Amino acid sequence: MQRLSACRRLLAAWLRPALVACRPAQGLVEYGLILVLIMVVCVAILTQVGQTLSNVWYAKLIPAF
Repeated sequence: MQRLSACRRLLAAWLRPALVACRPAQGLVEYGLILVLIMVVCVAILTQVGQTLSNVWYAKLIPAF
């Protein structure tokens, strides 16, 4: 029983710094970085799609009128 209690205290002492190091603001920063990455990918995709649509518009649709 004493050995189990000593193991719990040792484990608690070992985990305490790890739990303190995880701050709530860190999660917000990570979410912000993920959102920035998503925005960069969306801009890149829209740039490519926009160029393609522009080429189709000016090459095929405008001369038809």
